[in-house]
This record gives sequence, C-alpha cells and structure tokens, in this order.
Amino acid sequence: MSFDTADITSTMNQILKHYIIVLYNKFKLFYNRWRISPTIINANAIDESKYTKRALLIYIARAFLLREKGSQFLTHQQYKQCKQITAVLNDLRFAVDVADVSNRNFMPSRDYDLVIRSKVSNFPLKSDPISIYLATTAHHKIHNENIRRRHQLLYERRGRRVKLRRIQPESMPYVENADAIIGFGNDYIISTWERAFNIPVYPLNNYGFRETEFLLSSKDFYIARNNFLFYASKSQVQKGLDLLLEIFPKHPKLDLYICSEFEKEEDFRACYYNELYKTPNIHPTGWVRVNSPQYNELINKCAYVIHPSCADGQPGSVVQCMYSGLIPLVTKESGISTEDFGITFADDSLEEIERVIVEVSELPESWHMERSIRTRKVSEEKYSEDAFMDRWRYILAEIIKRH
Repeated sequence: MSFDTADITSTMNQILKHYIIVLYNKFKLFYNRWRISPTIINANAIDESKYTKRALLIYIARAFLLREKGSQFLTHQQYKQCKQITAVLNDLRFAVDVADVSNRNFMPSRDYDLVIRSKVSNFPLKSDPISIYLATTAHHKIHNENIRRRHQLLYERRGRRVKLRRIQPESMPYVENADAIIGFGNDYIISTWERAFNIPVYPLNNYGFRETEFLLSSKDFYIARNNFLFYASKSQVQKGLDLLLEIFPKHPKLDLYICSEFEKEEDFRACYYNELYKTPNIHPTGWVRVNSPQYNELINKCAYVIHPSCADGQPGSVVQCMYSGLIPLVTKESGISTEDFGITFADDSLEEIERVIVEVSELPESWHMERSIRTRKVSEEKYSEDAFMDRWRYILAEIIKRH
C-alpha cells in the first residue's frame, strides 16, 4: 500500500489547525471570564513576608486592570474607590486580595483577617474574619418596594409596563453574618439598615473627582436658572426621568438636558418617545463623560442637577455635579443631605417636583450664584476624595478596635 505524503501532511495540518482553534477558543473564554471577573492577589503589591494580616475586598477588581489615570476611571467613582480602599487597608498593614463583585462563583482559597464585600453570595471561610458589608443602596426590601411603586404609578398614568430594573436580592445572609455595615448615603439611607440589623452601621459620602473645575466666572446665572440637568446612568424610572418628562413639556421656557443611558432602555424610550424626541425644550443628550468638554459645557449652561430618584444609596453622578457647582434638587431617597445649599423635595409626587422646579427658576440669579458657591464649598469639605479616604481610615480603625 502506498501513501501520499502530501495527503498525510494536509490531514495533519487540518488536525493541528483544529486543535489550535479549540485551544485558542478555550483560552479566549478563560481570559474573558478572568477579565470580567478577575481576582487580584496582593493587589497592593507589598512584600508579604512583612505583613502579618490579610484582607479580602470584593468590589471592582477590574480597576486594577485599567491603565493608570485612564479615561475609564471617570466613568464611575467605584473604579477609583476600589484602589483607594485598598490603599487604606495597606496603611493598616494588610496584604490585600481583590475579587470582583460580579464573580458569583468566587471561593476564597486562603484565610483572611478582614473581609469587605458588596452584593455577593455567601461563601464559607476557613477562618473567622471581621466581616463588613459595603452597602451601595438603601436596604434592599425598601429599595425594591420603592421601584415597584414607581412602576405601578407609571402604569396608572400611561397604561404601559416598563421592565423592572435593578431589583436587589432580599435574602442577604452575607449581611446577617456581618460584624458591621458601611453604607453610602446620609442618615435616612443608613436608618434603613439600622432598623433591620442589630450591628454598627457607618455612613459614607460619595465624591466628585478632584480634577473637576469650578466654572463660576463664565456662568450666566440669569440664563442658567432656567436649565436643569438630569445626570444618571441606568434604570430611568427608578431615577425619576419619567416624572421629569411629564413635567417639562408643560413649561416650554424651562429646558431639561438628559445625560443618561436611556437609549439602552427601548421600552422606556417607546413609552416617552414624543417627550424625548419631539419636545423642543427637552434635550436627549445621552451619556456624557465626566470632565469632558461636553460635560463642562452642560455644567456651564445649567444651574441645577435634578434627581427625583426613588431608590439609591448616594448617586455618584449627582455628587459629581455638586462638585461642579450645580445645585442639587433631590428626593430624600437620593441619600444627600442638602442642608443650606440644595433642595430636598417634600415628597416625590409630580405636583411637588413641579412646584420646586417652577419656584427655583423664578428666583434671582444672585440666589443661584450663592447656592452654587455653597454647593462647591460643601462638596470640597464633605464630598471629596480626601474626605472619602479619611472616612474609610476612621471607620476601619473603629471596627478593628471593636474586635
């Protein structure tokens, strides 16, 4: 029997090519899973032989895969915050591992002295570490009830159903087993956790990026007092955009600029198509990156950031706008204490929100300038990166001392 060498070579090449493709696809799948839900060992890059304590932070591990000072750090504060919390733990002499909160199958392979987790399923630990839950919303049951209520009200007004978004799990064994809760938000948000769990709860403020400019000298407050900025991300009904879209068409001299991810929510866009795209004083801008030229243009054009949310912890988008000097008009569920610089709606009814919108637009420009200056000043004192780091140092020292 004779063999054709060319045929054999061709067959071998095909087999080899097949296995290369299989291996490549497996590697690609593994890499993508790791990239999306990575675990960073020794994230603070220390000499582990000199550290006797180890901490596990379950938050946004992808932050350690981004280019330092890259633009993605400005898409959300949580990327920078993950690295900043790690830096605080490093100052407390912890070697730090970071797992991504999206990795629901994460299983720790070593002992830890301290675990900080946010929204992740329960898992067994070899040791009995200090356990801290990082809360980014109000208590989940209240959070979910408020979202469902808003959707029902929308249905009663429009006769249309919009998909429920950002519903949180109400079974929280990882909170039940925690030694303390650190939560974004003011006393109102913290109280929702205190009523449910008999453990210490520590409030924490979000922040605006320190690179943010305060464009006061170039702003015309006489014009800006008629311009309102809605700056948010997902879940438009939760954030209250539907309410604003029913109010502003009735006031053509007042302008609403919408910077959010509404375009990704087709059912919401269909429900409010005319208001979004056929109303002259409503401007559907879409998401705008922080501190970009377009962002600065909007900040200079508007006097307020308006956020009639029904369920939040303390939205970073609003705090960022406060750091830019925009006067916050918010619901209590936004978790921001407006003190003497902003306005908290008495409730989240259409009538109350409309009343505030009209009243503030009729106030003199001197009122708006004064409130803008106050907003920036308070933001630098209480809603800054430095204040965030100092608060983490204080809270962690308190929790460690208690244990």
